[in-house]
Amino acid sequence: MQNDTLGTKIADIHAQIQAHVGSVGRIGIALYNADSGQLSTFIHSSDEQTPLERYQVPLAEVTSLRQLHESGRSRIIDDLATLAGSPSEHTQRILAAGYRSSYTCPLYARGELLGFLFFDSREPGHFRDDVTLELDDYAQLIGTLVSHAFSATRALRSAMALARELGRHRDAETAGHLTRVAHYTRSIARALPEGMGHSDEDIEFLFQFAGLHDIGKIAVPDHILLKPGKLDPEEYEIAKSHVQKGSEMIEAMMREFGLANEHYAQLLLDVIACHHERWDGGGYPRGLAGAAIPLAGRIVAVADVFDALTNPRPYKRAWTLDEGLAYLRENSGSQFDPQCVAVAERCFDDWRAIHARFHQPEAA
Repeated sequence: MQNDTLGTKIADIHAQIQAHVGSVGRIGIALYNADSGQLSTFIHSSDEQTPLERYQVPLAEVTSLRQLHESGRSRIIDDLATLAGSPSEHTQRILAAGYRSSYTCPLYARGELLGFLFFDSREPGHFRDDVTLELDDYAQLIGTLVSHAFSATRALRSAMALARELGRHRDAETAGHLTRVAHYTRSIARALPEGMGHSDEDIEFLFQFAGLHDIGKIAVPDHILLKPGKLDPEEYEIAKSHVQKGSEMIEAMMREFGLANEHYAQLLLDVIACHHERWDGGGYPRGLAGAAIPLAGRIVAVADVFDALTNPRPYKRAWTLDEGLAYLRENSGSQFDPQCVAVAERCFDDWRAIHARFHQPEAA
């Protein structure tokens, strides 16, 4: 997923900045999620290994950035060494990486906070007026690129949300389910070993797409989708067709929105086409097994089943969160990727918080 990614474009801009401005060793972008209030690392380009990856923090806990957002102004720190006593983890990581001055700009899209853009230098006092004047032009370009990257996916998600809303009266999966699955998915993806998992950029798109996993269900007949009892073999085959129908719908809409050649198109298709595959090869539609199942599908499978178990449906009670986790453990290595389940266990306090934050009575 590295061809023509947003990260590649940011790296190209970084190279231009180094050539024309000089001594900007790192560019970092953190995105803001208004629903959760979290800031999450998204894209970076640096002269050495990045000091911040797979990192998130509530904006409310970062007073300086919250003040930047409230004022709409940029900030210069001429000597980061003055912050050596800060308890902030991200500040300590930046200092440990050898950066000595910084320039931070809030990013906005349609008047709403998109996130923050960080320029870091190894030289104290580097961000003079003439330097920041040039960087402001690059900041505007970067903000436009990030906003554009999400505008197309936002349009796609809005179209899919409308389709779901039109059929919502016939589907027990509410907006709460989709939101929780997206957050559980991101929690797993961020905690997987770096060599196994996705980049910060891909994790953000995975978070955006996870809620579309069962979009094909709007094409399943009511008498099957809403049947309170067990499906017979013929009905089960029809129900399983929602995966193929969902893939076809997404492919058609990606062509319509001009997204078919975007690097994240395959990620979205993996979410929809592979979240019912099983680690032991007993899933559908293709019977893939083990690592042959795309990682996005393996992650969403864990998140989706856990949330389905721990929330009520017309035909069952809600399991407790501990019962849901026990099911994941019992089926690790058979239904689920063992590493994804192990990560879910490590993130379980986070999952409890997600469930509490986005819990709502499900439609009966």
